Amino acid sequence: MNKDQLRACELCELNVEFNERPSMPALDHVTEAERRAGLHLAAIHRMHLRDMQRLAHVLEQVEHGAVSPAVFAHAVSKVELTHNMRMFGTMCGRECQVLTFHHDAEENMIFPQLEQQNIKALSRVVDRLKQEHLIVHELITRLETTSQELVQNPGEQNLAKTKATFEQLHNVVISHFGYEETELREALGRFVPVM
Repeated sequence: MNKDQLRACELCELNVEFNERPSMPALDHVTEAERRAGLHLAAIHRMHLRDMQRLAHVLEQVEHGAVSPAVFAHAVSKVELTHNMRMFGTMCGRECQVLTFHHDAEENMIFPQLEQQNIKALSRVVDRLKQEHLIVHELITRLETTSQELVQNPGEQNLAKTKATFEQLHNVVISHFGYEETELREALGRFVPVM
């Protein structure tokens, strides 16, 4: 799907659990150093998941009336995940720079390096991850929109809409990260130079 098609989707349709996800078979002769290097992505993901937990806590405070919706809207706009999607079009954003000498983001540098390996299974995984990035981006955009609507009209309906959008984003991000970490771990360690 393209961005326009995703904008037209219902919230429940914006998920990464569609069709069968391609898998990447184990690479031959992967060294222990390459395996460790491939784990760097998981560390980046943990940082983003901590951001998501902080957002969940702030949204819970909004629901209980402890803070205003504006606090949540501000937190959404400032969280690294949102900033990265806005600046780089990818969730890793600046953090992925440490994975490459050229300091470019995932889709501009890392994915092309992986695709250049001419490993059909790896290219299929990368294509799927690009599709999933579009879904995550759409959900982040919707969360920014719903949180601003909640600021403008703080009522139960807008709070429920914001919570549903956040929960959908959180579930998608967890699934996407798990898939990416599992399928790219060895390939990142083997084919993407680290600093």
